[in-house]
Amino acid sequence: MSKVRLITIGLMVATLAACSSGPSESKAEEAMLAYAKANGSEDAKLTSFKLGECSKSDNGGFNCPVESHIVAMGGNFDQDFKGVFTFAKIDGKYKIVGTVSRTF
Repeated sequence: MSKVRLITIGLMVATLAACSSGPSESKAEEAMLAYAKANGSEDAKLTSFKLGECSKSDNGGFNCPVESHIVAMGGNFDQDFKGVFTFAKIDGKYKIVGTVSRTF
């Protein structure tokens, strides 16, 4: 095979792999903050966030383990928030569309 063909194939594989790996950490963090605000308090803040390795879910999204710390309700809610959440790209943005497991 020619070098050009090998490079083209390599770029295609890398592009497809990037598309199938789920949200980036920053996109997942944005989705988690939106989820916390929608399900709790508009003043919710993430003071820490860690995204684990995502896997494809049956519904076309990605199941991703998350560890975060959320402060909300004027500081009355100050908890570690861990779980496996399903992220899906909707209207160009990742959103949490389901929960596989969750702990506070």
